[in-house]
Amino acid sequence: MKTRQKQTGLAAIEVTIILPFLLLIIFVVAEFGRLLYQYNALNKAVRNTARHVSSLAKLGSQGSVVTLNSDTQIEGNNLLRYGDTSIDDLILPNLDNSTINYSVSGQLVTVSISYPWRPLFASTVVALGVSSDSGLGFPLRVSYTMRAR
Repeated sequence: MKTRQKQTGLAAIEVTIILPFLLLIIFVVAEFGRLLYQYNALNKAVRNTARHVSSLAKLGSQGSVVTLNSDTQIEGNNLLRYGDTSIDDLILPNLDNSTINYSVSGQLVTVSISYPWRPLFASTVVALGVSSDSGLGFPLRVSYTMRAR
């Protein structure tokens, strides 16, 4: 009978010790899943934009130099940011035109982007005093090169 009285409440103490580690693991897995989802969405958007821009690129007089006009770049920006050439809801938060880059080399058109990824729980970690806000995010870089048609 005395052994049972000594163990009363022991399970509650064990749960109290283990619960923060379990929550940390759940948050890390959720953030990693979110990172993969956003990288995949960004990758598909850049690929579709590269296809669209390369189909609208105009071949030069010698047939080897490609030119992109501003309307094509605007359509590409809208396609990359909204998933369509018209303006609607953003595919990803904080997706800015300033991070989109178009370059032309001969008949090749390259679309690249550097998306500033930031974890959802960054403000929580900063509030706990673990890290500074600037060190938790990092850029996701995607680049596609396609031949102009």
